[in-house]
Amino acid sequence: MKAQRAVGLNLSWPRLTVVFLIDVAVLVLARHWPGSARTATYAWWVGVGIAVLVLIVAVVTYRRTPLASAAAARVLDRFVDPQATLAAGRSPGLDHRRRFGQDPVGIREHQGQLVSVIAVTGRPDRRVGRHGQPGAATVPVGPVAAALRQFDVRLEGIDIVSVGVPVAVDTGFGEEPRSVDQRHTWLVLRMDPQHNVAAVAARDSVASTLAAATERLAAEIDGAQCAARPVTAAEIADVDVAVLAGLQPEHIRPRRRRLKHKQPEGDKEFVTSFWVSPSDITSETLDQLWDSDTTATVVTVRLIPRRGGTEVSAWVRYHSSGRLRKEVWAGLNRLTGRQLVAVSASLPAPAVRSPLVVPGRDLREDEDLAVPLSPAPPPRVEVGART
Repeated sequence: MKAQRAVGLNLSWPRLTVVFLIDVAVLVLARHWPGSARTATYAWWVGVGIAVLVLIVAVVTYRRTPLASAAAARVLDRFVDPQATLAAGRSPGLDHRRRFGQDPVGIREHQGQLVSVIAVTGRPDRRVGRHGQPGAATVPVGPVAAALRQFDVRLEGIDIVSVGVPVAVDTGFGEEPRSVDQRHTWLVLRMDPQHNVAAVAARDSVASTLAAATERLAAEIDGAQCAARPVTAAEIADVDVAVLAGLQPEHIRPRRRRLKHKQPEGDKEFVTSFWVSPSDITSETLDQLWDSDTTATVVTVRLIPRRGGTEVSAWVRYHSSGRLRKEVWAGLNRLTGRQLVAVSASLPAPAVRSPLVVPGRDLREDEDLAVPLSPAPPPRVEVGART
């Protein structure tokens, strides 16, 4: 993995237009500053300095964040309410059973936006190789991306959220237990009814439209590698708890580079989020993001429709008892000033606009991208085998 350049430029037309207008106003004010000729000269050069400073803090970025935004975020972090931020959109869900559906589908609504969730688990009896060794189960990204457009239904996005907690596993033969991640994975489907007026009109209701899309995607990916099923409204609340990975909002102290979480027992925990460089979003990289030395790991892969195709982006969150070793996040990009919104963006909560936007890339139609559901079990060793 390779991190993006730390320092860059944001030269978008809206930003440049605003900076130009501010600089012109500053220079006009400095040019007409009252007083003697000497005072006017001082005022002019002070105005030039202010105009240059405005230009620098507005267009120069650090880790894709403008310096002005980073400074504002650092100040606002002192006044942000973690409880309100993490509770936004987490309204109680409702179970909807379609007329021709099999099971109820839990749907959460907030400000006109809808969310449903699919639980995905790996098949325990999957074997790979000529000797039938157990292999790591994965969920293919291609079919999930195709579900963004289902006939007349258009989804705003689908998040693949995986939560892993390390557990000790006995490998046998007198060896020390090794630590592996016990993972749980969900697909979070997001829909805006305003973009699906025709689809809603052809069905019973708005909820029925999203429920049909959810059941169709679950049936599509349910197969030899993984099992998938829509979750109920009560289970969506359980997903909230799992994705928070032990975080209690009332005990969070936001910082620019990380979150500090003081547990009720008195122990301190550090929570740090990073985004993955677009060129590094591969199956191998997504597997490397899991680190067994942390107390919890949360990986989010986001798929959104873009220009007739699909854009994929990813970010990861690490929970640790101390500050992360550099080896863990080498090649990743720190979400400076956006640590709290990175947590809320992974929750199955509807939102008019996503609280977090990270750089992504176009997903190729023939790309074999897959998200790991579980680590590969240790190789099976046969007693008495010839060496």
